[in-house]
Amino acid sequence: MAVRARSGITDDVVERTRRCEHVIIYGPPGAGKLTVAQVLAERYGMRLLDNHLSVDPALRLFEFGTPEFVDLVERMRVDLLQAAARAGLDVVATFVYAHVVDDDHLATLIAASADAGAHVTLVQLLPSNEALDVRVQAPSRVGTTKITDPDVLHRLQVEFDLRTPARSEDLVIDNTALPAADVAQLIADQVGLGPDAGATREDVGGECQAAE
Repeated sequence: MAVRARSGITDDVVERTRRCEHVIIYGPPGAGKLTVAQVLAERYGMRLLDNHLSVDPALRLFEFGTPEFVDLVERMRVDLLQAAARAGLDVVATFVYAHVVDDDHLATLIAASADAGAHVTLVQLLPSNEALDVRVQAPSRVGTTKITDPDVLHRLQVEFDLRTPARSEDLVIDNTALPAADVAQLIADQVGLGPDAGATREDVGGECQAAE
């Protein structure tokens, strides 16, 4: 097996490297995005960038939906994704997507990761509306800035299309009755994640790079 003299990395080590993976999970409020993302982070060493990591700080300054709020949220998300990709970190991110309305924002997020070297996979979680009504009232949401009132959710569903996938090639999962661990496994299989995926890149220097 040949050795790369300048880097000190053998070919068999290089073969085990791959581009870092960025998984963007989207879906309506209460779809279980964060729960699934937490499983992915725990099992596969991914870094978690959940929706409210950017939303909550922005709400401290601006009203939800104002131009200033929207701009700040996008800039924070872009900076986080770019920094992660440049550092070679696998990331799972979550956000609520409204068809057409959020297309430009989503394209910006994809570009932030992809242009910095990450491979991006989009996953839509799409449980039934009845399941969403139950989940938004979960005790774990109390005291957060998340939607907890089914009536508010219903108004959003009337005003925005929260169920149409962003792209035809996205992985769409009906997780009405599917445990979060099973959903995470479906995503891992789609992306090609292994339990030691994060450790492999750290061992060789942590840069996003295509397998050679």
